Parts: sequence; C-alpha cells; structure tokens
Amino acid sequence: MRVLQWIAAALAILSMAGCASPLVPDDFWKRKFSSYALPVWTTDGMYLVSGRSGALFLTPPPMDLGRYRAVMLDDIEISTKDRSRELTPAEEERLRGYFTRRLTHVFERNGWAVVDAPADDVLRARLAVREIDLGRSRRSHSGKIVFGSSSTRITIALELRDAAEVDRRVLYGDRRELPFGSYVGTDAISIRRVEDAFYEFSIDMRRRIKQAQQGKFPPPPPRPS
Repeated sequence: MRVLQWIAAALAILSMAGCASPLVPDDFWKRKFSSYALPVWTTDGMYLVSGRSGALFLTPPPMDLGRYRAVMLDDIEISTKDRSRELTPAEEERLRGYFTRRLTHVFERNGWAVVDAPADDVLRARLAVREIDLGRSRRSHSGKIVFGSSSTRITIALELRDAAEVDRRVLYGDRRELPFGSYVGTDAISIRRVEDAFYEFSIDMRRRIKQAQQGKFPPPPPRPS
C-alpha cells in the first residue's frame, strides 16, 4: 500500500530534519491507513500533498518555487542497514557520484542550474539514502565465492531549503523497490541495484517537484492550532 511507503518516507524525512518532536500526530499511527485525512503537518509547518508516488511535503503558500534559478548540492548521506556490511570507500564514492549526476540532471531538466554558492534565488539540496543492505560473501556448492541479499527496499529522502533563509521549501521521500528481489551475485550487482532504484526515484522526484514549481497543488486548509 502506497500510504505505508509515505509513512516510511516521512520517518526518513523526520531524521533528516533533525528535530526530536514527532513528524505526524501520535493518533495518526492508530488510524486505518486507508482513511486518514490530509493534510498531515510537520512540526515546522509543512504539509503532505496527495499523489501516487512518494511523500511530498511543501511549505504552504505563498511559497513560490518559480523565483529560484538554481540549486546548490549540499550533503549526501549514505548509510547501510543494521547487520549489513559497510560500504567500501570505492562503493561509497561510486554511489555519491551517481546520485550527484542524477540530481544534477533532474534539477537542470526542471530549469535550475547547479551552483556552488548560496544566494537569494538558490535552493540548498540535501539527500539521504538509507537502509542499503549489502550481501555478505559465502562459498557456494561449486566452491565459488558469491554474495547474497534478501533486501528489497531502500529509503530515500530529498530536502530543498532556501539557501539564504535556511527555511525548508520541499521534502520528498519514498521507499523504493530494489530490482531482482532476493538474489545471488557480485558486489557490483549490489551497488547497481541501489543505482537503479535511485534512478526510478529521480524520475518521480522530477515530476512531483515540477508540479510544485507549476503550482498544481491546492493550498491546504488552515493548520489546526
């Protein structure tokens, strides 16, 4: 169910936000997932908008993404799942390079240049890719060393802040399926699965952010006091 993916994305966004208070009200977890009411508000005043892919949180109007001309890539956090082996330096460098290229492509396709310094019309981007599960080596019946994994999802969250004011403008997150499901293969396949999942995430991210740029989401009802 897509709402479950929204919840997982919300948890990733919460930890990215760095705040201790709950992202959603306590009673949200007790509701039937198919009947909760939008909008869901974050503690710093962002609201969840409807959609079929991922969890998209926006700052309420009059926030205008059209006034931004560029994005500055700030931080990329990559972490593995508990009990997974750690990424090697070469694997982490490869993933960081791939994520950077994909984000640059998405932002440029949406009309934003990628720059190195903040300004009044620049957004600051942070990315978190978490729960990567890397297989551990074992010896097969044929005597070959193989790597196996049963992990099927990773959690990805992107945050866009105003680079000058440091206020959040957009949060987008989701849990993405990894290709192949359970598999046996090499280390390179483990990393390629993450890249493929991020590629699919980036396609949905671009479309959803483009909708926000075009003002296609209605304003939320007043936030409960």
